[in-house]
Amino acid sequence: MRQIEARGKGVWSGVMEAVGRVVRTKKVAVGVSGGADSVVLAEAVWRAGRKPVILHFNHRWRGRVGDADAKWVEAWGKKRGLRVVVGRAPKAGRTGEGEARELRWNFFRQAAKRCGVKELWLAQQADDQAETVLMQLLRGAGPDGLAGMAERSNQAGMVVVRPLLGLTREEVRRAAKEEGLSWREDRTNEDERGWRSRVRRKVLPYLAKSYGREVRVALCRAAEIFAGEREHWKKELGTIPVRPDVREWRKKTVAWQRRAVRGWLEQVAYRGANYAEIEGVRNLVGVGGTACWQLRGGWVKRSKNKLFWVREMGRIAKRAR
Repeated sequence: MRQIEARGKGVWSGVMEAVGRVVRTKKVAVGVSGGADSVVLAEAVWRAGRKPVILHFNHRWRGRVGDADAKWVEAWGKKRGLRVVVGRAPKAGRTGEGEARELRWNFFRQAAKRCGVKELWLAQQADDQAETVLMQLLRGAGPDGLAGMAERSNQAGMVVVRPLLGLTREEVRRAAKEEGLSWREDRTNEDERGWRSRVRRKVLPYLAKSYGREVRVALCRAAEIFAGEREHWKKELGTIPVRPDVREWRKKTVAWQRRAVRGWLEQVAYRGANYAEIEGVRNLVGVGGTACWQLRGGWVKRSKNKLFWVREMGRIAKRAR
């Protein structure tokens, strides 16, 4: 991913270059909200000679406006001869950002599977990356969280591709205007009840003003650095056993143990572990006998010098001391 830089005219060529660089298969899906970013991405994929499946999810936060967005996306896809799959939240009304994200990802995963698609393309750009890194920092995330979004990653059983991470929001909109593309404006992006909206509209501008320079560049650069660190640690850790031997892990540094715990949890399909959960599991490495640590949706048990993942709810774990 290139560093954010000022561009003159001809931004659309940069979009097509970004898309062409990461195309590896003909059969892909593109998540399209109807906003400028997703419309630009879908248009570029289509002009690159692909016939992407268009996936649109209606969160049902905005009543008739949301329904109109769905119809607009359907018409946009039909005009280009593309298949459009629309999903809807089970009930109307605003939900939390986490719940909304889970519903949207469940739809993406199920729709891609039905359509026989294994790659999902999303239109996050450099501003989204900067927001994500800052939010992760304020949550107390570790290096993996600070690596932000990868251009290509495995998520929810799919390959997720984000070709526009090297372009700013302003550049993407400029590209849309260059090509005469229309899009829908989502007013919920201006609703400061959402944490991301507050970061976008208040926190980042305040930091830029106080710091005296554009902070997005620094945040995106940090993401690239931490992404490189993440790749290094993948090779350093190698293959993690399904039932790790804590006697081997005990010989390693704290940093190694934390990385190994996170990698192992992800391997058993437990993603998004927070600091307390990582440390709780890591404490099992240093104790003797049998001990457990409760997580969301399951627990980790140490027995006979091995760690076991048990997917079971409701059990009160005996915590390591």
